[in-house]
Amino acid sequence: MRYPECHPDLTTLVSGGLEPEEAQWVKHHLSSCSRCRNELEDLQKVGRALEAAPPPVDPPAYLKGETLARMRAEKRSRPEYAEPEKPSSLEGQTKSPIGTRYYFLSGVAAAAVVAVVALGFFFGFPAEETPVATIRLVPTPEEAAGLDGYWGVAKIRQQPSANQQVELRLNNFDEPEPDKYYELWFASGDRRISAGSFTSVGRGETRVWLNAPPEARSFQTLLITEEQFDDARTSGGEVALEGEMP
Repeated sequence: MRYPECHPDLTTLVSGGLEPEEAQWVKHHLSSCSRCRNELEDLQKVGRALEAAPPPVDPPAYLKGETLARMRAEKRSRPEYAEPEKPSSLEGQTKSPIGTRYYFLSGVAAAAVVAVVALGFFFGFPAEETPVATIRLVPTPEEAAGLDGYWGVAKIRQQPSANQQVELRLNNFDEPEPDKYYELWFASGDRRISAGSFTSVGRGETRVWLNAPPEARSFQTLLITEEQFDDARTSGGEVALEGEMP
């Protein structure tokens, strides 16, 4: 009898939304499934490309002034801009001069609002600066003995979804051994929350983007451990790097 194939939830794994037990099962599955490993690599590439996309920029300061100046010039060139003569009596009057001017000026104001909104969508509305926490990642004594010219930092940004986005920059950090990989954890005492797994390039700079769920906000320690694909533990392997929130 053939049983239906079980396909792991790689998308949720990449976004950091799996429970530790589920994440460990998926990683165990990856050790024996090359197709899923290739799919995971593609998903991670897409995620890094999206996270690295540049933010919207503010429009040039002069553009708003030029737009409003053109609108004022167009307003003065229209025939209805001339103030109508006040009638000698109310008889036969169908529209108040004040009403005419108010109607026209309201149209101009509405057009200005539309223009400003359009500029905002085109150039991007000014966005609030997201606070960034920068953590220095220090190797353990055992790891430091084999590192030459190493430095490492993690920059943490809170996302609108309340997830914690982590940008890792590691210089001259050893590649993991065969059948091993690195994993980033938010830790508090004995509790750990995974922010995802990665590998390094060895010589040169390794730069990766990972995500941790909102619960990680209260955790003050970052750990990078070296894990094995066939390891059934869920608490993490040997610690290679660590850092504390500022």
